[in-house]
Amino acid sequence: MIKAVLGTMPMFWPGLLCSLVPAALLNRPVGRLLRAHWAVAFVLLLALGWLVTLSLLPDTQGPFWEYSRFAVRHCTLDGVRLRPPGEWLTSRQADLDVLVFLPIGFAAALAGTKPRVVAVLVAAAALPFGVEAAQYAVPALGRACDLQDVCDNLLGLALGAAFGLLAGPLARAGARSLREGRA
Repeated sequence: MIKAVLGTMPMFWPGLLCSLVPAALLNRPVGRLLRAHWAVAFVLLLALGWLVTLSLLPDTQGPFWEYSRFAVRHCTLDGVRLRPPGEWLTSRQADLDVLVFLPIGFAAALAGTKPRVVAVLVAAAALPFGVEAAQYAVPALGRACDLQDVCDNLLGLALGAAFGLLAGPLARAGARSLREGRA
């Protein structure tokens, strides 16, 4: 799957590197804002940069002006359903749609206090709709607006949030035992 992503996304590595800079510079202020550890903010910012790289940068398999010339606004609405677990690892596109949102859901679930967790999760749940709206509004990106992507993104967000909610108490207990061991 990684080879497929890199083969169709030559902007992946530059986009990832450009995501590292704001994540590295803004993780502490965002962590303070969320009342979360700076590492949680770093993962959240890096995952958001990854989302922009994979979803909103133009597809560069052909010249950009070709997409502009033949661009049409179209959004696929049919066949939208929650995929059964057996199909999660069978489609590269669906896998990518789920995997992009896993770290966002994970970091959002660890975003400090309960009201902040809820606020970040609600904002994160709006992201798939915003991405598809941008892909619809700017057809020259060469990206397809598809509501199945929204469903897969929300699945990834929910799975990531579940992992984060399970990992949160374990991480806090581990940190507490480390602090008590040093004291």
